[in-house]
Amino acid sequence: MGVGYSLRTAALKRGKNFNKLGAVAQWVHATNMLEEMRNDVKTMMSWKAKTITNIRDTAELAVMKYTYDPDMKIDYYSAKDPRTSDGKTMKFYPHKNYGNTPINTNYSVVHVPTNVYDQSPDVLNAIKWSGELNTVFRNNLAYDSSLIYQFFGSATGFLRLYPAIKWRAPVGPDMYDCRMRPWYIQGAASAKDIVILLDGSGSMTGLRKEIARNVVLNILETLSDNDFVTILRFSENVKSVVPCFENTLVQATEENLREFRELLKDLDTVNIANFTLGLISAFELLQKVAKSNEGSQCNQAIMLITDGAPYTYEKIFAQYNWPNIPVRVFTYLIGREVTDMDEVQWMACQNRGYYTHVTTLAEVREQVQKYIPVMSRPVVLSGDHPIVWSSVYADVTDVKLSDWLWQEREREVKMRLNQKSRAKRQKEDQSVLQYYPDGNVSLMERYMAPNFDFAATEPETPRRQLPKKAVQLLITVATPVFDRRNFSNVTERIRSSKNIWIERTKEMRVANILGVAGTDVPIREIIKLTPPHRLGVNGYSFVVTNNGFVLYHPDLRPLFQDMLKPEYNQVDMAELELVDDDKLGPREFDETLFETKNSTINRRIGWKKLPIKLHIDGMRRVVTRRNSYYHGPIENTPYSLVIALPEPYGQYRLSAQIEVKRRTENLQQYFKDDKWRVHPDWVYCESKTKEGDPIMTPEDIIRKFIHEAENLQNFKWKSQSTSPPVNDAPLCDKHLVQSLVFDAKATDVDVKKCEKPALPNQYDDQMMGMHGIVTTFVATRSGLLRFDDHRTEEEKGNSTERPFYETHTRATDELFYRRAVDFYYFNEMAFVFAVPFDAGTKNASLVTASQAIFIGNGSQKAPAAVVGVQLKHSAFVERFFNITGTCMSKCKYKCTDKQMDCFLIDNNGFVVVSEVHEHTGKFFGEIDNVLFDSLVQGNIFRRIRMYDYQAICIDLIIPSGPASFLRSPLRHLKNIVYWIWSKIVMYFVQTNVLPWFSDHVVEASDYYEDEQGNDGKAARQNKTRARPCDKEFTLYEMRPTDTWGQTKGVIPNCSSIEDCDKNYIVQMVPYTNLMMLVTYSEECSCDNSSLTETNTQPLELEEVIYDEDERCYRMRNGTLRKLPEPCVHHHPEEGSLGQQCGLGSFLRASIYLVVGALLLRLL
Repeated sequence: MGVGYSLRTAALKRGKNFNKLGAVAQWVHATNMLEEMRNDVKTMMSWKAKTITNIRDTAELAVMKYTYDPDMKIDYYSAKDPRTSDGKTMKFYPHKNYGNTPINTNYSVVHVPTNVYDQSPDVLNAIKWSGELNTVFRNNLAYDSSLIYQFFGSATGFLRLYPAIKWRAPVGPDMYDCRMRPWYIQGAASAKDIVILLDGSGSMTGLRKEIARNVVLNILETLSDNDFVTILRFSENVKSVVPCFENTLVQATEENLREFRELLKDLDTVNIANFTLGLISAFELLQKVAKSNEGSQCNQAIMLITDGAPYTYEKIFAQYNWPNIPVRVFTYLIGREVTDMDEVQWMACQNRGYYTHVTTLAEVREQVQKYIPVMSRPVVLSGDHPIVWSSVYADVTDVKLSDWLWQEREREVKMRLNQKSRAKRQKEDQSVLQYYPDGNVSLMERYMAPNFDFAATEPETPRRQLPKKAVQLLITVATPVFDRRNFSNVTERIRSSKNIWIERTKEMRVANILGVAGTDVPIREIIKLTPPHRLGVNGYSFVVTNNGFVLYHPDLRPLFQDMLKPEYNQVDMAELELVDDDKLGPREFDETLFETKNSTINRRIGWKKLPIKLHIDGMRRVVTRRNSYYHGPIENTPYSLVIALPEPYGQYRLSAQIEVKRRTENLQQYFKDDKWRVHPDWVYCESKTKEGDPIMTPEDIIRKFIHEAENLQNFKWKSQSTSPPVNDAPLCDKHLVQSLVFDAKATDVDVKKCEKPALPNQYDDQMMGMHGIVTTFVATRSGLLRFDDHRTEEEKGNSTERPFYETHTRATDELFYRRAVDFYYFNEMAFVFAVPFDAGTKNASLVTASQAIFIGNGSQKAPAAVVGVQLKHSAFVERFFNITGTCMSKCKYKCTDKQMDCFLIDNNGFVVVSEVHEHTGKFFGEIDNVLFDSLVQGNIFRRIRMYDYQAICIDLIIPSGPASFLRSPLRHLKNIVYWIWSKIVMYFVQTNVLPWFSDHVVEASDYYEDEQGNDGKAARQNKTRARPCDKEFTLYEMRPTDTWGQTKGVIPNCSSIEDCDKNYIVQMVPYTNLMMLVTYSEECSCDNSSLTETNTQPLELEEVIYDEDERCYRMRNGTLRKLPEPCVHHHPEEGSLGQQCGLGSFLRASIYLVVGALLLRLL
């Protein structure tokens, strides 16, 4: 009676309201829904493609009309410092479409890489003519207001970006170069198979070796997951740098590239280079790949990195590559004092490649990227402009986890700890000078220990959840921009017979790429067209690329702390959809799942049903269900769309709307107060946003729409269209908005006025307080949340926590909603109870209980809403023990008895109520693993093995020992200088000279011992290294009660005392997801420490250790994929271009310095 009765009555009342207003459950034609979504996404992407074709056409025409000025001087807005030379500063305004980043839509800005000279005539002339793009940028934005950044990446290195922004300074030096970005490289040239031939002879030592290694690293940086690569080191023999990749090319995934980078660190250089063996090995490997349909099946190239070749090896090229030249040869000559220049240049020029001479580390990056324009020549000659779509990536300002960045973070943590330590010492004693070790060692070791994970976004620390950093995921659509001038004046430098360089200018046929035009497409734009309200609760969509990687997915977790994971954009579909099969181990994937993936990648339309298991609540809970997967291609892109619908309720939707146009009913009455919220991420209505427009809350947008609808003001419903909306009137989702209005009317129920005994308001408030009710709420399928806050004003003022209705506004996406709907088919009448995992560490935790409301009959039911309540945990516990201690007559047993322990445990094994408050929120297996194992063996709980293929592991780097080093004469000389200097310093100290110049008094203590008792000795900190890895963990789910009912059991010999047994009984609590567990022992106390080990595993993630053969097989073979399109790797007219194959950098001696040196010599 009272409050509990009212809540249940309110739920029934709201359910009746849905029925009374005409809500019915209708079967969803999932295939038709998929088709509509695919078409919507295709149309949106066609708008973006039109944007870049406009930029491309404008750029090509601008160049045709432009006259090159070798003395060009121009003033432009730089992205790094948007001010002109005369001091004019650009103004910026925040804009909603750009994540409230300050922008200026009147201008574009130019970003020039650090390694490019920004006053070069080529750069300045390209900046000048590309200024014509400002007009087309603005016109594109006027045509499609959903556009974000548009850009043109020039082959000279700069990036013109619209709208104008101020470039956010990255961590460390700004190494951004648009020519090294995946969208530029994929837009400029088709996919490629590359063999890197690295000279490992004895002459490649010192600086040459380091330059060569950096050349290889920069080549690897230009590769995407459409490319294939291997590295062969040759001297007397040929070896693969990575032994696992012997005799094959591997896909250029981050995992494989990381393997190359690691093993490049420790290459030795010995003997003489056998070029014959190296070239033959490279050609034969590429021939094998081409014939076996492996690799990219498109461009092929050999990258030769050497300090000189004695011959041209013409016979080898004639045998393997001529006359068709299927393999391009790019040569990189390393070092300053090299003599075999002509032979290396000949190899490149005779094999449609390019030759560069790399003399310093500073020029490596610029020289490496010169192979890209050569690869693009067939595309330019074809005249076709392919539209290419990139894989997913994060905003350029988001930092990717790397070894260097991890080391920087360690230094930062150490610095902060040292600062705290110094501040503490200064506070304790300002007058005594003492010796302290370097940093707080105990705290430092805590942070840097190998098993410590301080990731705010990783599930390894679910009990210490911190606010997540938002990451903007994007894809880019790009197209190449060609120089349509077929001929150009080219200046060549040739060497005369007298070994003198001569410059010669002549007109030549060219096939130059001017750059790549592109625009970013936020992933949110795709999600907007696959709206969650259409997919239903626990339904979701994701997009798969031709390589099987997802663009987005509800379980995609790209961040570790606030850094991007190294492989965040190469997560395979099969790594996210885990099939519920106990027989499958790590990296063992279900055959049906592979069939579904293969069909999806190959752009076929189809569907499959699969039993899946998924983790929720920070990887602490598990849900098992059957999903239906529907998939189909997104035309004119390499992507396929997949929607997943849960069985059985995902096949039905609630059909319930209220027409808002020309309605006489006052709809504003259902939105009259402030006790409601709507889903903040769903788009109910949107209109074109301008710079400086005020930011409206989602609730304000709904109020404005309802007001305008009732006053017959202009607004439009969204509809499928081949062009973006052009009007400024709000554009609203008819199905979503009218469903919201229906739900608002159906849920307009006052809990206090529901049928119950007529009681004074004062008594009603007392009942609320007695039950500890804090908040009551209802959330609906349209994203509506209604709530009542039952706290007093004093309680609200004293609370330090944000209220429920401010933190749980995402309705169907909230955990309480999703769990209640899933549990409905376990028990239709049940409330799902939950407490925070850290409830045992707090005194004012809340219990959340929620129940799903379904509409329909029999199996044809659809979820309409979820009702719930938040209670004070203390009141809930008190109520529990009061009830269990109340009997019709005198109680024989009570939960408060010494020999008894009572628990309420939820359906995933977490404690909701215990006599020991610290147990609350804990997994019961951590409290009594033996007893919980008995519950698993008794088929009450099911053990489910889970895998995380996106994990990050932290390794402890063992510091080197105190052994002595081999000392050179220079080191001895340095030690002598240090010794002399120390003697001079000690002389001044001992003769007391320093105080003559200072009147400050300094005292020193005789002895100091730090907190750890180290006698003042400096401690060595642990260093760590973060890397991607796989982890496994075990979760538990309660089995249906019809398989176990009430269960009694006994655990024999539970203590060191002889004949000490623990008895227990478990039974489901009616209408809840809780079971009551009572344990008792008559004359002894059980001690878990004396029990044997069990199969119950703690909910901790452990790394999966693979043997080397298994790991090697996975990296070599990759995953299912479809070849990218289009492929343009050859054009018959390329031979007419002549030998535009590059010249090396050179040193020209100054005649004045030479003459001066001779005169000094004579003097």
